Parts: sequence; C-alpha cells; structure tokens
Amino acid sequence: MAVIKPRIRRHHIHVLIVICLLRRRRNEAAARHCAVAAAPRDDRIFFTRHDRGAYLAAAGRGDDGARTGGRSDEGDDDPDDASRRRPDVDDADDPTGGCRRVAEGGRPGGGPSSYDDPVTCTTYLAPSSIPNSGLGMYTAVPYKRGEGFPYPEIGIMLNDFSSKDKLIAEYPWRSSLLSLGKHEAFYGECIVPGLGMLANSHLGLWNVNHLDEYEFQRWRDGTDARSFTDATTTKDPGRGAQSHHTNVRFFIKDDVRAGEELFVSYGEEWFEAREDKLGIVPHDDHYVEADELLREFSLGHGRAAADDDPPDDGRVAEYEILLSDALEKDRRLRAALPDDVRDVPAAAEMGAARFSARDSIRSLDWLAENGACLDNIVVGTSTLPQAGRGAFATRSIGKGMRITTTPVLTLEREDLYLWEIVDERTEGEEVEGGTDDAGEEIFEDLVGHQLLLNYCYGHVNSSLLFYPYAPSVNFINHGGVRESNAEIRWSTYPYHKSDWLDSTLEEMKDRKRTGLMFDIIATRDLRRGEEILLYYGKDWEESWIRHVKGWMDPEGGLVDDTDDRPRFNMTDRLGLPTITDFNMVEKYPIVRTMEEQMEDPYPPHVMTVCCFDPPEDCVASTKTSHGRCRSRWKKTYKALLVFPCTIMSRQSIGGMDWYSALGGESEDKTHLVEYMPRTAVIFTDRPYTKDQYARGVFRHEVGLPDGMVPPHWMDLNDSRTLNGDS
Repeated sequence: MAVIKPRIRRHHIHVLIVICLLRRRRNEAAARHCAVAAAPRDDRIFFTRHDRGAYLAAAGRGDDGARTGGRSDEGDDDPDDASRRRPDVDDADDPTGGCRRVAEGGRPGGGPSSYDDPVTCTTYLAPSSIPNSGLGMYTAVPYKRGEGFPYPEIGIMLNDFSSKDKLIAEYPWRSSLLSLGKHEAFYGECIVPGLGMLANSHLGLWNVNHLDEYEFQRWRDGTDARSFTDATTTKDPGRGAQSHHTNVRFFIKDDVRAGEELFVSYGEEWFEAREDKLGIVPHDDHYVEADELLREFSLGHGRAAADDDPPDDGRVAEYEILLSDALEKDRRLRAALPDDVRDVPAAAEMGAARFSARDSIRSLDWLAENGACLDNIVVGTSTLPQAGRGAFATRSIGKGMRITTTPVLTLEREDLYLWEIVDERTEGEEVEGGTDDAGEEIFEDLVGHQLLLNYCYGHVNSSLLFYPYAPSVNFINHGGVRESNAEIRWSTYPYHKSDWLDSTLEEMKDRKRTGLMFDIIATRDLRRGEEILLYYGKDWEESWIRHVKGWMDPEGGLVDDTDDRPRFNMTDRLGLPTITDFNMVEKYPIVRTMEEQMEDPYPPHVMTVCCFDPPEDCVASTKTSHGRCRSRWKKTYKALLVFPCTIMSRQSIGGMDWYSALGGESEDKTHLVEYMPRTAVIFTDRPYTKDQYARGVFRHEVGLPDGMVPPHWMDLNDSRTLNGDS
C-alpha cells in the first residue's frame, strides 16, 4: 500500500512574507532583524515554547522553569444567563463568561467539586437522526442561544498532513478553528474530539458553533489554553509532547431543546466535495426557501392540505409542477422539499429542515434506553504535578462500572509519519524515493510522528492505532501501576461492532467508517470529583524513561552544529517576554516598526499578524511600491482575516497610535493597510517554532492492555516502530 507522506521541505518552509528595507548604513543590522513577519531561514534553529505536559508526572520530575470547513454565527460574545449556569461557577478565570462548567477547587491541585446533577445524565451518545450517519450527540438539557457548551476540548494540529484516501481525512477541521492555528504551519489542519468529531452536520439544523470562526479572542493569545507558562529553560523533557490547544470552546447558535441532537456545520464545500458519496445536500438557504414554498402551497390548498384523505389529482399535479420548477432552479432546493405531497402538511408545520431529520429531537426516556452517557467525566486542573489539565468524575462510580464510552477512529501508524524531503539518499537513514509533481526524483527522510500519536491507543507490535474521540477522554492522564483507577476495554455498547475484531489486518485498514468502541471502566470505587487515571503501559513507560535519559548530552554540551535532538532544538526563553505578554495592550501599548526593530528587535521566534479585511477592489499604492494594494483599515477581528504583517510606520493622532502595515496571505498578495489600531496587531509564534514541531520530542501511543489487540493484527516488531526512540 502506498504511503501518503506529509512533506516538510527542508529548504523551503521558512519564508512567509517579509519586505526588508535595507538602508546602506544598516545592511548588517537590517539583515539580522528584519524578519518581523518571517520564519527563520536557518533550518538548524527551531524555536519553541513550553508545554506543561502530563508526561512529566510519569517520571516524577519537576520543572525548574516555571474537517475542513465550518461556518459560524455571530452569536453573543459574552453570554451571561445566570439561570442556566452551574451554582459553583467561578467567573474570575473564565474569559468566556457564559460557559456552564464545573468549578475547580476544594482540595490541593484543584479538582472539579460541583456539578449540576450527580444523577441525571446531560449528554448522550446515540444513533444520529440523519440516515446512515452512525452515532451522534444529544443533549438532555436545554440551552439558550449564545450559551457555552460546558465541555472544552483539546485541539491537535496536523502539520503538513496528507492522507486523502484514508478515513482520518474525513475528520480534520481547518487550522483556523484553533486560535492562530493557521500560522503554526504552512499547511495545517486540526483534530478536535468531542463535538468536533462526534456531532454530525446538518446545514439546516446546525445549532453549535466554534467561537473563533467568528471572531479572534485576544485572551487566547495564540493558544486555547486558559492559562499557560512559557518555558524559560530547556530542561523539561515533556516539551512538545502535548497539545497547547486545551480549551477549544463551542457555543450554542440557536436555542436547543432537551432531547435535541447537536449539529455542527462542516461547511457547504465539505458536502459539495463529497456529492458522489453523499448525494445532493441542501444548504441552509435552500431549507429557508423550501419553507416559503411549502407555506404558499399549503395556503393555496386550504384545509385540503391538512386532510388525512388521499390527495386529489389536482394537488398531486400542482405539487409535481412545484417540484419540477424547484429542480430547474436549483437541485439543492429540490432536495430540501418532501417527495410526497402527503408530507407537505407535516413539513410545513415543523419546517423542511426538521422534517428531513424528524428524529432529531428525542424523548429523554428514549435517550436513557438507547444512548450512552457522556458526562461522567469533565475537564479540570489535574492533581498531578505539572500535568496541566485532567479528566474528573462528575458523579460517584462503583468498581467495575463504566465511566464513559467512546468511539475510536482506526488508523495506521504510517498515517502519522512525518517525512522531510532531503537532497540525496543518506546511508543508514530510513528514506523513501519517488517523484514530485514535476517528475523530479526526490528522497524523503522519516523524521518522526505527528503529535496525534500521543493521543492514540495501540500496541507496539501492531500497525493499527485507535484514536478515542468522545468528550474529555483525551484529558485522561497516566497514573502508573499504583495510582491508576481505570482501564480500557472493548465496549459492551450495542453499537460496538465486535465482529470487526475477527477482521483481517487489511480489512481493518481498508474500512472507511468507524465501528469499534472503547469502554473506560473503573478499577476501584471512584468519588465524585476524583481524577481519572489510566496506566499507559510498560512500553510507554520504558519509552518515556529512554526519552528522559537522552534529553541532554551526558557532557551537557552540543555534540555538533547539526545536532537536532530536542535539547538543542528549543529556545531558551530566560528573561524574555512571552507571546501572552506582548499581546497585553496595557503592558505593551506600542508595536515597534520595522526600522525600530533594527535597533531593538523582538525575540527571533516572535512575529506579528494583523486583523484586516483585504479590499475586493485593489488600488495600487502611489506612495510606495511595497504593497500591491493600499487601503484604510476597516474594523474586523474575524479569525479568518488575520494575516502575517510587517509594521511599516506608526503615527499618533488624537492621542491614539495608528499603524501602517504590509500584510497578506503571500508575497504576491500583499496589502498596505493604513490607520490600523493597536488592537488589530497580534503577536504570535513563527511557523514551526512551537514545541510540537521540534525534532526528537516524545512520541508514543498509549498502550492497550494485554489481550485487547487480536494476535492477527500483530504485524510489527519493536525495531519497526519509531515511537519515542526516533
């Protein structure tokens, strides 16, 4: 089977856009400091930031340093409906304001200590109301428009990822779903479990949004984590082993009733690209127009339209004409209308969109009988030293009881390989040959794994991996043999396809849908508010110990100039302001211009991006040739309208500073934007400078218990897996 290889071009990945005005007297200084909006060209230097990973706890070490698409409705940025919120919510550290969430505190380490109802389930996994769509997510409690969904999720970046013919290709979102995610890599997508993977999409009924698709939230400052500390040293061997996007939020778009299925929007383009598989899928505006047509048709036929008697020939003929006209106008409009005239009364009453998924609102009794409860765990501050966030029990759970159930995405280990194009084949390295789009011979060096590997489950001797994606399960930390209180088993849920365990390895690799599920079972009685801990396995622990030992050279020094071990990949940020610091306007009210940075540069891992809406009509600048278009700034803070930029000038007018900046998506699409306020300028890390992208960072799947992986799936030996030894 051909390997679809993510490509990282060694000599071409480092340039974004930059325009350096080199003055003759300052050539040397300018060449050194002009990269305000460009990544470093020296491919031996990798600047990164600190991730406070759960992996440190496993070794008992401390830290001395401190689906492409998706639309969004504007919604309410700061919803505050006190009647819908949990009683112990603490707003002081919650910038979202309106999210119903478990409060933290009550004991050292800060575990969740309160919950709305320790008995009644609020969120279910159950068969979706959309035919042939597998399982979906339902709520057993109502939500108001603008209210926050109470379960934050993790976002995992996939950098330079290409696996179009695999099942995993159906699930990524565009990188802009994560705060400033589109600036982390030149080509990136992201995996978001929970609502981001479990919720199905109905363009006429979508009721949940991701906030950042509408507006950039400054308090996130380049990460979705509610709080984080950048490393000041490189002593932490857990850096780069965990995603820093740990607070991905979803908000309610429209009022949601108890029992209703939760829908996100994959985007119109997502459905259009899969029309050969899914058929014609109406957009939201098609359902709106269909409602108007059904209303007019019903009014035109009076009470006859609501009778249970067979329709007369006249009504049938007129409705056939209506369907024919709709098809001629737009086939998606036709798809939004019911096929049978006898369904018109019901469709007109409930709406065409709701009629197309009539079971999208279930009774609570039906959910309790047919669904699996998903709210037994919730995210909070871990009790483990430096573990960051963890998963906690929201109610008491007895030994042997199911804590939660999660579907798993089956993927191959090679799907997560990271390749780098090299100039020539190097003896001793694992290199694959091939040709590029131009037919030129290329060689690619296997350099590691995607970060997603750390969140997958599997066995070192099997090429199959399993990624669980129910809410909050990716926050379950490693507790070791003694401290763990939960274990993984194949699910007993009726929708787990247990017969798949008898499938051959090739059959599993060829499947284009999910079907396997995990149960997470309590191995002892759990108290409400107790942190859930798994044993990641002996192989994981041994790999981690080897990683820690190899973090630094025994002599403590650099071996050679090309050493790419993580100890020498990372930035020592001692005494440097963090990205969060720079984005505090009150603390740093002035952004230095390019000329000022020649004398007083920002740290080399820092770049600026600007919020602006490129004008449709491009007007060439008459004052300077640096920008292809020249325009005045118009107020916008949309996440999709944030571009790398270089600050050209600053002037004070009326007691405020106004900036002119060059920015855009690429060098041939640059804009000179004038009169830009300070709030439109954002600091972020340059592409590939976060810890996740450094060489040699820890990578290893979580081990499944002995006996879970069928023997006929064991096709590898230890020497053929990179894992933490790469």
